[in-house]
Amino acid sequence: MFSKLKFKKQSELFGLDIGSSAVKVVQLKAADGGGVSLAGLGIVSLPQDVIADGSIKDAATVSDAIKEAVAKAGVTGTDAAISICGRELIIKKVQIPSVPAKELHDAVQLEAEHHIPFAIDEVFVDYHVVGESGNNLDLILVAVKKTKVMEYVTVVAEAGFNPLIVDVDSFALSNQFEVNVGEEGEEAVALIDIGASVMKTNVMRNGASIFARDIPFGGNQYTQAIASRLGVAFEQAEAAKLGRDAGVEWDTLSPAVEEVSHELSLEVQRTFDYFASTAESERIGKIVLSGGCSQVPGLTDYLASNWGIPVELARPFERIAVSDAHAEEVNAAGAALAVAVGLGLRKAGDKGK
Repeated sequence: MFSKLKFKKQSELFGLDIGSSAVKVVQLKAADGGGVSLAGLGIVSLPQDVIADGSIKDAATVSDAIKEAVAKAGVTGTDAAISICGRELIIKKVQIPSVPAKELHDAVQLEAEHHIPFAIDEVFVDYHVVGESGNNLDLILVAVKKTKVMEYVTVVAEAGFNPLIVDVDSFALSNQFEVNVGEEGEEAVALIDIGASVMKTNVMRNGASIFARDIPFGGNQYTQAIASRLGVAFEQAEAAKLGRDAGVEWDTLSPAVEEVSHELSLEVQRTFDYFASTAESERIGKIVLSGGCSQVPGLTDYLASNWGIPVELARPFERIAVSDAHAEEVNAAGAALAVAVGLGLRKAGDKGK
């Protein structure tokens, strides 16, 4: 992604997921006898509102958290794969007439102007060819404001690291899904990562992304609703939300949690309805949840009954070897590590492979 960015000489890469509630570092390596193993893992929580709606409000705190997470992971290299999400990011599937390869870049730039609600010189534009139909090319077009990219690049650089790759959260999700699950036949699979403030969706079929959208809704809505119901601080409500506060009976939280789950379900349903309007023959056969909010007790069952579609939790280490030293932390974080794993799978120069 965004190959216009030029950085210093590369070293061994690690995945750096800068989320609204935590910084997560994942470093992967080739395992003995083939496959992939976890070489390093570091997770550092961020205070509320340090990152809001995907925008960094307190760069110094985020930089410090990045340093701490990298140190916890035992990473010695400086090159990172990072990702972005949020309002300044546009992802669209578009179709253009087939052109010679040497003319494709210019053709995409011209087409992008019709789909991007920003001035073309204010954004980085990238694309990936996902198919060909007749005399047309099907592309996934990605555009993001340069200010947004540089905001994240700068905070990583200030921590002393080199953001070699800038990816997109929803595409990182698909990377880890392909490695851990592989292709699942003709039916589309919706990957949904519910972070603290942004919910990322990526609909895949036959290993290719066919629709992606970010929704400004996340786990903080649950936490705020619980805090209001119990009359407690945000931090205590966060622990209660994940069933980690032994002093709080889950039955007392259920009304607040179900109300937010209903809102979440409606938000995703609107996205699915829009997807259906753009892909007449597509049917979503399964939903895979990830992100910290995916661990809310009962959420998968609630959503499955609402949507009438199987819903399961992501397993980002299903086919990645995890040593005993990391097992407890991996089990605790679970599906919250999906984006970080997807970034950890990236390699320098791997675009298009």
